[in-house]
Amino acid sequence: MQHKKVDKRLLAPVLAGFFIMGFCDIVAPITGRIAADFPAGRQEAVSFLPTMVFLWFLVLSAPVAALMNRIGRKATALLGYGFTCIGLLVPFAAGEGCALGWYFAGFGLLGIGNTIVQVAVNPLLATIVPGERMTSYLTVGQIFRNTSLLLLAPIVTGLVAATGSWRLLLPIYAALTVAGGVWLQLTSVPEPPKAADAAGLAECFGLLRNRTVLLATLGVACFIAADVGIGFLSVRLIDAPSSILTTTGFYACRIVGTLVGAWVLVRYSDVRYLRWNMAGALALALLLLFVRNETAIYAAVGALGFAMSCVFATFYAAATKAEAAHANGVAGLMIMAIAAGALSGPVCGAIIRASGHAYAGMLFVAACIAYMLWAACKLENNNS
Repeated sequence: MQHKKVDKRLLAPVLAGFFIMGFCDIVAPITGRIAADFPAGRQEAVSFLPTMVFLWFLVLSAPVAALMNRIGRKATALLGYGFTCIGLLVPFAAGEGCALGWYFAGFGLLGIGNTIVQVAVNPLLATIVPGERMTSYLTVGQIFRNTSLLLLAPIVTGLVAATGSWRLLLPIYAALTVAGGVWLQLTSVPEPPKAADAAGLAECFGLLRNRTVLLATLGVACFIAADVGIGFLSVRLIDAPSSILTTTGFYACRIVGTLVGAWVLVRYSDVRYLRWNMAGALALALLLLFVRNETAIYAAVGALGFAMSCVFATFYAAATKAEAAHANGVAGLMIMAIAAGALSGPVCGAIIRASGHAYAGMLFVAACIAYMLWAACKLENNNS
């Protein structure tokens, strides 16, 4: 069967949206550096900073999906870029040593913007690529997202060496957001007919009656919770200033995993590939409960990044295929599930404070991965 040709001129600015998606994921690794500016009594409050980003995915995803039906996917994405840019600039404009409230305000706006971007850009990609290649192209999109995260540690390290502070990262990412918005605005991306997916909020939540959509939505929730948890914990597993490099290893291996996945997923079952990756990821998460050697931690975190590389794309594609006529509604549910990332900082922080050991937080990550493995097995049975 001959595949429909994908217009690369339309694809490039949409894939740039995936790069911008990654900007909200800087919060968990950066939280450790922000915490250094505040006394011990404020550390519990600082651990809630990732919550301010991910809370909005729960509150706004379904309403934004409904709004997208009225104003279109491209306009919705551009609205999200605006909020993202403002959110990045608020704590920077507040100045060095600003009150914690400025970080909460800025990261809250960043979360609102990122929610809107993710609701819009995933179905925007679906208008450009054929359905049978959706998983593969979503995986390519994740390469762009992971690249923005891969660059985090080198940029922060370079900025600290040059200026003594990481904070210039915020206007740099804001400028990239503006550039991505201008590029998308100048690109004529096709929009589906409004009647094709005009679901309201009730219809959006009604999609959860589909067992595949329910399994996939909860799978995305566990994936994001585990992903944010790893970002929160990895910089604490090694007691050294260079510990932020664990995020570089994690996302470098994620990019390798997505490149491998982009090849594998056009040839083999995406759900079966997910199942084997989750089995490996669970073993690695459990291993990190016991490993104390620095090199072994870097290796295990990197391998975990590889195993987690194709999770979102597979769950998202499975749900979209199950409800192909309701792509916007599915997007709202999938992105709403990202709100689960709000749990990771508080839960992992509570486990660490209760046990006195950072590695104990991996129990939370392991529990999330265990569900994803179970869901992958259930989806495999559904598809067999």
